[in-house]
Amino acid sequence: MSTVADRVKILRQELKLTQAALGQRAGGITKQAVWQWERGITEPQWEALNALQRTCGVNPYWLLHGTAPMLQAGDATARTGTFRAAPSDHPEQRPLAELLDDLSRRLAMADPAVRDEVTRLVLRYLENPPAGTRIAKAIELLLGQDETPPDA
Repeated sequence: MSTVADRVKILRQELKLTQAALGQRAGGITKQAVWQWERGITEPQWEALNALQRTCGVNPYWLLHGTAPMLQAGDATARTGTFRAAPSDHPEQRPLAELLDDLSRRLAMADPAVRDEVTRLVLRYLENPPAGTRIAKAIELLLGQDETPPDA
């Protein structure tokens, strides 16, 4: 079974990139950070996963867990770095990059206690991915539906 470190190296080699070039596509990460990923010293953070999904079309679930295809479905342009995620009307099918951007924006405006609770829930999800739907609903309840203005 491959590790995150193995999959980072496989991705980089498949895309024919240097560590520095992969770091650039991962949001300006240094080549030393990519080197650490490839050796299992550290793992990519959310921001880097988000950037890799946008710029390379890599499926973050594959990178972290090895449980999905390496590249987003139907992404023939991923190798050239021109991947653009298609918007979805279904929140549960939105691209990870879009979900993370939304979560980040909403967390920045949240009360510190809410941020702590959301962090705890995200960590719980990482320990138990099958509980993802329940955890996502709990996070949504904590952060509220800020897209819908209150009725006047």
